[in-house]
Amino acid sequence: MNRPTVFFVDDSETILSSTKIATQELPINIEQFLSAIDALQVIESGESIPHLVITDLNMPEMDGFQFLEALRSNEKTKRIPILMLTTEAGEDKKQRGKSLGLTGWIVKPFVPKDLQQAVKRVLRIR
Repeated sequence: MNRPTVFFVDDSETILSSTKIATQELPINIEQFLSAIDALQVIESGESIPHLVITDLNMPEMDGFQFLEALRSNEKTKRIPILMLTTEAGEDKKQRGKSLGLTGWIVKPFVPKDLQQAVKRVLRIR
């Protein structure tokens, strides 16, 4: 079986590095992007379609909600699970995410084991 591909999208290289370290033992392919626009370009080009997207909320150019809306409006990506990994924990933001079709919410700083469990649960990895 092919390994599922997970896109990590965050404007912080430190966060990208820590998410990679936290999930490197999982049977997944990891692709990292410093901007949602870059991730969208890869998807739209057909170069790579993720099985799961984990994105930050607060990013320049395109924030996590705009990215979520773009993914949900695209036939190729509208059913892909999307987790928000962010410092934001407000109920209003979580509700907005849910209304846009967000799969789940993880608050930074994250516990590596919690991130691993979330990826395993969403991708149904044992």
